[in-house]
Amino acid sequence: MNALIRAALVGAVVGLAQAVIAFHGPEDAAGNLLLMLFAPLPAGMLLSWYAMLRNWWLVALLGQFALVALYVGLTMTAPFPVLVGFGSWRVGLITMAAGACGYAVGAGLALPLATPLRVSAVGVAASLFLAAWSNQDVIALAAQAQGMAARDTTNVVPDLPGFRLTKAKIFGPELSLWYERATATVFVDVLPETMSPEQACDDVVDPQEDMTCVEAAPDLWILTSDYGSTVFTAYENTLVRLSSGYMPEKQLLAAARALRPVGLWELAAPAYERP
Repeated sequence: MNALIRAALVGAVVGLAQAVIAFHGPEDAAGNLLLMLFAPLPAGMLLSWYAMLRNWWLVALLGQFALVALYVGLTMTAPFPVLVGFGSWRVGLITMAAGACGYAVGAGLALPLATPLRVSAVGVAASLFLAAWSNQDVIALAAQAQGMAARDTTNVVPDLPGFRLTKAKIFGPELSLWYERATATVFVDVLPETMSPEQACDDVVDPQEDMTCVEAAPDLWILTSDYGSTVFTAYENTLVRLSSGYMPEKQLLAAARALRPVGLWELAAPAYERP
């Protein structure tokens, strides 16, 4: 078997090990990342030796260095928490592909290969990275949609004429949306309905602050403070919270009354549109 292919297979196994560490390693994000990037190096050396690669230790070192550089670039493109939205087996395929690519580069640099093969190994890695970089919005969008599909609650959005959805984030079962216009920002949280709008409103009242919780309509409560207004309402199996420091209360209440269900792609796409 061609040495370049053997190196790529070694890298794929290393990438799979990294995926296992990412999902089952330490909960500390920084520690998990460091372990994921560097812990598989001994396994890469052992497998490179077993695959009878010439200069196996150099192949593993250069391959791991290329893999780390690739991950740094990919993290700038689509951070790992975004990629987690694809699910464990899809992330496993991504890390295996990255590992195969990295170790192929290592082999291309360390082994006495013909110049066309050496150039091909480095060129394929560069092409994959450039493809990922140029399609970062698509990658993030696909992961976002995957995460939203896994939620049990209904995806809803308010009617906010003149506002643009600039960001959408998934935090477990919670969906957070940011809407902006020149003079105001509105934050929308769509949560599982574990309490009524009245209870949710009372739950955030600080007795030491000048806050009032008022029923504006059935299942529609508004909290006013020196920092702005927050409206609580219910929609099917969700609790929806809208807050703004600058938007008039009447407009915020109107937006809360005009909630509508939304499809995954319609909801996620504007979050990655460039202004």
